[in-house]
Amino acid sequence: MRIVCLIEDTEGSEGKNGCAAAHGLSFYVETGAHRLLVDLGPSELTLKNAEKTGTDLRDVDTVVLSHGHYDHSGGIMPFVRRNTKAKIYRQRTAVGDFYSDDGESAGEHFRYIGID
Repeated sequence: MRIVCLIEDTEGSEGKNGCAAAHGLSFYVETGAHRLLVDLGPSELTLKNAEKTGTDLRDVDTVVLSHGHYDHSGGIMPFVRRNTKAKIYRQRTAVGDFYSDDGESAGEHFRYIGID
């Protein structure tokens, strides 16, 4: 089994495995029979980090999205442009209108954080 963290945002994590850090999460899991992605991170940076680790995302057969926030699913479009065969699983509630209060104006300013 091989597990590679492709995206995470721990301060100072950049360079640990050659990957750039970003707000979000993505793990690649390789077993004898399957190649999975758990979440897709916030952007195409997931694909760039995969290349840095020698991970070919064209071989992924399954994607699991934990939830529908951009920092876990924002890399979906760059991924599907590279890999058209992987099955993508998500919970029913992953698609919807998700917003975050930016905290600056007592709830008056909201930022969209869902899947684009």
